[in-house]
Amino acid sequence: MINQEAYLENASTIAFQKLDDVSGDLEALAEPYRTIVLVYSAQGTIDNGGLFYFFESDWPGNPPYSLFADAYRRIGRMEAGDSIDYAAKTFGIPFPEKDKEFRNAFIEKQFGTDETEGEWDVEWDDCICGDEQVWSDLASWLQKNYPSTFR
Repeated sequence: MINQEAYLENASTIAFQKLDDVSGDLEALAEPYRTIVLVYSAQGTIDNGGLFYFFESDWPGNPPYSLFADAYRRIGRMEAGDSIDYAAKTFGIPFPEKDKEFRNAFIEKQFGTDETEGEWDVEWDDCICGDEQVWSDLASWLQKNYPSTFR
């Protein structure tokens, strides 16, 4: 039995080094490194503040949100991928990842701020926030599909 935490720490270190090798271009990053980087980056942000945090800032290179959703689905977290896709579609514009100002205005209008309440025309499923199963599923996916890559 492997130590999952050590295994994922090693895998993420290698994956982020590979990301540096492609100058931070997520779309140029090969599998399985892309999935590791996407899940690690998204999950860390979402665990700190839900989908609000995920959408409020630009990701380096403004990759399509579908890359993140697909990474979650790839490791078996279908509901998480669907939640990201649904939330991205609620912005109502073709490429919300490219318009931080619009996203933040939308979030403030819909959900409010610490001082105000929003209109709540939409609701996001924050099932991903705090989901520890993500890490087990990522480790299982890596071991099943890339068994010798991170030993």
